[in-house]
Amino acid sequence: MAFPGPRVLVVGSGIAGLGAAQKLCSHRAAPHLRVLEATASAGGRIRSERCFGFLKEHQDTFFEPPLPAKKAEAIKKLGFGTNNKIFLEFEEPFWEPDCQFIQVVWEDTSPLQDTALSLQDTWFKKLIGFLVQPPFESSHVLCGFIAGLESEFMETLSDEEVLLSLTQVLRRVTGNPQLPAAKSVRRSQWHSAPYTRGSYSYVAVGSTGDDLDLMAQPLPEDGTGTQLQVLFAGEATHRTFYSTTHGALLSGWREADRLIHLWDSQVEQSRPRL
Repeated sequence: MAFPGPRVLVVGSGIAGLGAAQKLCSHRAAPHLRVLEATASAGGRIRSERCFGFLKEHQDTFFEPPLPAKKAEAIKKLGFGTNNKIFLEFEEPFWEPDCQFIQVVWEDTSPLQDTALSLQDTWFKKLIGFLVQPPFESSHVLCGFIAGLESEFMETLSDEEVLLSLTQVLRRVTGNPQLPAAKSVRRSQWHSAPYTRGSYSYVAVGSTGDDLDLMAQPLPEDGTGTQLQVLFAGEATHRTFYSTTHGALLSGWREADRLIHLWDSQVEQSRPRL
């Protein structure tokens, strides 16, 4: 069946893809639009936009023809890290009713100091603390945050190993060796997920904001006329708000506006002149 008007394919239904699709569908010349998503549900990092890790890992084979050299180099230079959450559910809270955050501070250690200990023995020291979640029915939950290589190592452990390590941490922090262990643990594993391979971009040593701008440039490179074929959105394409959810959303709106401007200019050019 033939569809009149523009045809748009949005690859990835993170917040950037959904934002672009929503804005395009509200245009008066609403295109025939399809959104592709590799996972079972949409939403990305809120669940959100994280496909830059996949792009860094597969850029040499994902595009045919290959990406322009400048864009490929920008992808290689930009950093992509991992930040995970670990949720611990307890039968009863051991924290005070007005407690909102449990800060973890390790004495006599420094993250800048080389250590001979393995990640197996130290990964949990990268935890910055636990955010107390609002109670819901009979649930009492803490949310821990961990980033970096330690976060990636955490993903290789079983739930039982993670729970054992964090129980020991909390017993040490509270000074209560009899503190009951959490009854369940849930965690994100962004580095292990094949279509994400991490959770946020950053300007690494050797890269600049110009690389983020290069990431955002559409293809073909001149971006003019009816030749515009591939557009790029996602937090890794926003020079100001990279690594954030709102950066992903704004980038999706930006690319939708780019297409809408192109369509409107084509309609204007096709109108008869008096």
